[in-house]
Amino acid sequence: MLNLLIQFSLRHRGIILIVAFILLLSGIQVGRTLPVEVLPDLTKPTVTILTEAPGLAPEEVETRVTFPLESALMGVSGVTRLRTTSDVSLSLVYVEFDWGTDLITARQFVQERLQSAIPNMPEGIFPYMTPMASLMGEIMLVGMYSPEAEMDPRDLRTLADWTVRRRLQSIPGIAEVLAMGGGVKQIHIQPNPDRMRAMDVRFEELLHAAHEAAGNTTGGFLTSSSQEIMVRHLAMTTDLDALGSTVIKQIQDRPVTIKDVADVKWDVEPMRGDAAVNGIPGVILSITKAPGFDTLALTATIEDALKELNESMPDGVLLEPLFRQSDFIEHAVGNLKEAIRDGAIMVSIILFFFLFNVRTTIITLMAIPLSFATTLLVFDVWGLSVNSMTLGGLAVAIGMVVDDAIVDVENVFRRLKENAVSKHPKPRTSVIASASAEVRNSILYATLFIILVFLPLLGLTGVEGRLFAPIALATMVSMAASFLISLTVIPVLCSYLLHPKENIKHQDGPIVRSLKWLLKNTWLRLALERPFAVLSLAGALLAGALTMYPMMGKDFLPAFEEETALVALTTAPVTSLQQTAEIADIADRLL
Repeated sequence: MLNLLIQFSLRHRGIILIVAFILLLSGIQVGRTLPVEVLPDLTKPTVTILTEAPGLAPEEVETRVTFPLESALMGVSGVTRLRTTSDVSLSLVYVEFDWGTDLITARQFVQERLQSAIPNMPEGIFPYMTPMASLMGEIMLVGMYSPEAEMDPRDLRTLADWTVRRRLQSIPGIAEVLAMGGGVKQIHIQPNPDRMRAMDVRFEELLHAAHEAAGNTTGGFLTSSSQEIMVRHLAMTTDLDALGSTVIKQIQDRPVTIKDVADVKWDVEPMRGDAAVNGIPGVILSITKAPGFDTLALTATIEDALKELNESMPDGVLLEPLFRQSDFIEHAVGNLKEAIRDGAIMVSIILFFFLFNVRTTIITLMAIPLSFATTLLVFDVWGLSVNSMTLGGLAVAIGMVVDDAIVDVENVFRRLKENAVSKHPKPRTSVIASASAEVRNSILYATLFIILVFLPLLGLTGVEGRLFAPIALATMVSMAASFLISLTVIPVLCSYLLHPKENIKHQDGPIVRSLKWLLKNTWLRLALERPFAVLSLAGALLAGALTMYPMMGKDFLPAFEEETALVALTTAPVTSLQQTAEIADIADRLL
């Protein structure tokens, strides 16, 4: 069958070259559109349920909120682990599903179970699911501040919540934009006990009046001939004087208003922390992406939106990126691209010096782009991204993908040189076909052995499987592609480019001749004349390596040394119970 493939390629050389050219262009185009990440997504499909229970201690949160949720969520189809955290006024439940579970379906299962848990929880407490995001979803932190202190931090927070956050949230692919610091602006009614006692106003009466003054109610409708006129009670306002003039009760025809017994003023929601940008009080926006979106493309879109927002901000207010996950991605992936580039250059140099022929070097090197283009197309079909693991697999394979081509080109060139000095030369295509057929089994066995070495990595499960399977896949696909290319494209290129001159003695290059002479007169002679000494030396080196292994350090992953932007945070900017959990999670990811 392999002989038929070689012969078919040589009979239809034009078709093979056209297909190879289309393959190369398709791989380049797909490579530009594939999503780029630092690592594969290592997070199991997880649904996070957050419940705020104001005023409850951790013990009460555990028994009255978390436990009913756990009971309701047990037995959900596909759940592998259920983790919970009970804190002051806050409950967090993490529902993990099997790898490959559709997250939309998982959230639907969880939502159905949540409905049965609500009746067993304290009145007014409702659990809700946080937006879909993965462990690698924190893509940017944006600082918002006024360098000259022209705007109060609480006004910055209002601007961030109602303008900046909404603009960023409208970008497709953004799961959540969390504003932290500055303080949520509120109207505070601060009772004066002395005045309340003097006017005989109870706290319940003040609370009722404030509640009635802060909302709109309906009054039905009036029927007037053929029209219906809506009756509305408009009490909601942000006018401090209007709120202060609200009547609490009347004492002997004298109305007692809110401002008579309390101070009405603007203030902020009670804070459990704050934020600063470059040492200046401000607001920090944490931007989380939804799964499946390209971080680099999404970051570029966010930066364009920030430029537009900066132009429309009030005087003295700046929006400044503090942390970009894309910086780390660009550095990490850029380093791997440099490694692949340097490896290709070194392979080219070595091939030229050993083959000592420009044309054979060019033919052999064609296996690299064609193999990698095929691998990128497979990535696109299987939904893989370009990340440190897949690029690492290509970097490992870059020296191996040319092995098949080298063996084929070297044997074809040697047979063509022999045919050139022969008295009865055969047709060139026939010589190339027979020369490629001579080494086809050797190429096949070498390729299969390399693929089999990486095959067990595909059997890994859990995080290690998600992490190392892309390396194995990239190497195996590129090696398989290299094998097919060595039997199709390489013989065709040889038929066009290799034309040894006739009646001229052909020999190896000077480097190959020197290495053969050196090997024959040193190591090979020593191994044949003193085999016991050579085997003893090899055994001693092996034993030394085995004794050193237990003393070596062991890590799941090597340390990443790529630089990233420094986050200008002074304290954890917390302004709500929800943000307490969010900030803790962000700190774990960044540190």
